[in-house]
Amino acid sequence: MTSDEQPERVQSPVQRLFLLARLLRARPHTVAELAAATGQTLAATARDLRELEALEPELRVLPGPPQGYVIGTPELDGAARLTLLRGLDALAARGSEPAASLAPLRAALADALPAHVRAALPRPRVTSRPAAPDLALQAVTQAWLTCHPIRFQEWRPGTRRAARLHPLRIEAHPVSGDLLVVGRDPDHAGEVRTYRLSRMLHVTLDPQTFTPDPLDPAQTPALPVTPLPATGVPGMTVTLRFTGEATFRVLEGGYGCLGEPSINPDGSVDAPLLVPHAAGGTARSVLPWLLSWGPQVQVLGPDGMRAEWQRLTREAAEVAAQTPTRFVQHGAA
Repeated sequence: MTSDEQPERVQSPVQRLFLLARLLRARPHTVAELAAATGQTLAATARDLRELEALEPELRVLPGPPQGYVIGTPELDGAARLTLLRGLDALAARGSEPAASLAPLRAALADALPAHVRAALPRPRVTSRPAAPDLALQAVTQAWLTCHPIRFQEWRPGTRRAARLHPLRIEAHPVSGDLLVVGRDPDHAGEVRTYRLSRMLHVTLDPQTFTPDPLDPAQTPALPVTPLPATGVPGMTVTLRFTGEATFRVLEGGYGCLGEPSINPDGSVDAPLLVPHAAGGTARSVLPWLLSWGPQVQVLGPDGMRAEWQRLTREAAEVAAQTPTRFVQHGAA
């Protein structure tokens, strides 16, 4: 039943309350809309709402004017769905979260959009079976929800180490975007440990449960971060100069990390890059992205960042000029 329909007058107070609850679970309504939908007066509808508020703990009052009412979480509109879809696609594209784990949520968001919008959405990459990070994320998420310890093997270069954890938080690394699993190690006096999801192999749930001990965000062990030489500033603005094809890419937009660009007399483009405070003002958080532009970007400042960029580009040029050693593979004829 919609608010545009005029039903028969409901005589029973219980029937009126059930009808109001059904309407409010579908979407938010104002008192006037509810009165029109139920065939009651505004005064009778307001009285029924007060009774329903005492019976229904999920009834929420929405700010007005006009004031609205809803039970549960209101339905997302089309613009909100498209915004969430863009965010999910960005996470999958940069590898910050396994694509298969996002697929059900992505499908649920897209199904409610108009057909012409769904047809224009980018097609997600289809895989024959879930990848190892997807399986690990599913197991860790299930363990977090149900308070089950997990057993896994932590992969490190050249070795693997068996570990257990009471997972208490899943978050993203502020620099790389890698998913991190934070929890307490029951084998080491409940110490707080952080593991990269991509390095957790063969994750399984233990049958017993644990009592969750919520962590303060400050308890997350800090991962090693390399500060900029001669700066140490927790956040900064790096001035960049783009040349060649990069100028068109920057002027077209699409790089939310860059500020307003300016065009120089020689056709090059200068743009500021904000290094967020969460990244700790680190060279490691910025330089890989800068090096991906190749010779089409220059670092103008600050001096510490420019010196680090020059050092890495010189080292890269020296390595590129070397003739690599050819090693004989084991088992080769």
